[in-house]
Amino acid sequence: MVLGTLVFIHLPSSQRKPASPSPAPPPATGPLCRHTACQNKDPIAMRCAADPLTLAEHETATGAWIQVRYSLECGTSWARMWGADVDDRVEIRASGRDDSVRAAQVTSRGEADTYVRTSMSVVSPGMSVKACFSSAAGGGKECFETRTDKAVFAP
Repeated sequence: MVLGTLVFIHLPSSQRKPASPSPAPPPATGPLCRHTACQNKDPIAMRCAADPLTLAEHETATGAWIQVRYSLECGTSWARMWGADVDDRVEIRASGRDDSVRAAQVTSRGEADTYVRTSMSVVSPGMSVKACFSSAAGGGKECFETRTDKAVFAP
């Protein structure tokens, strides 16, 4: 018994302590997709909206705001809108890729009080990106256009 106690006392401390569980790995950072893997996906969910550039911003006749956002890291662009009314709609089209339109519409008062955004469109430097706003109150579309090279070469 004495011998057992002496052996235990003289064991290195790492052998006396029960093994502790290894720490959890740190959460992943950075985008979850790049370029074509981001097509039609949500920029927030894919972590492409962590540090995007604003290529252009437009205040509509109704007081809603539209921005064209660009993630160089993801190679994507999207539009976001705020200050809008229920049933207001924003669209974005990146020319030169697939020319399809991504759109988002305010569907509730809660959405009207926050940002509503389109899904992402894959873009390359120098591409033209067009955003349009349609008010639920009627009237024509309000559109504006920008280029992705504004983000790359802006001072």
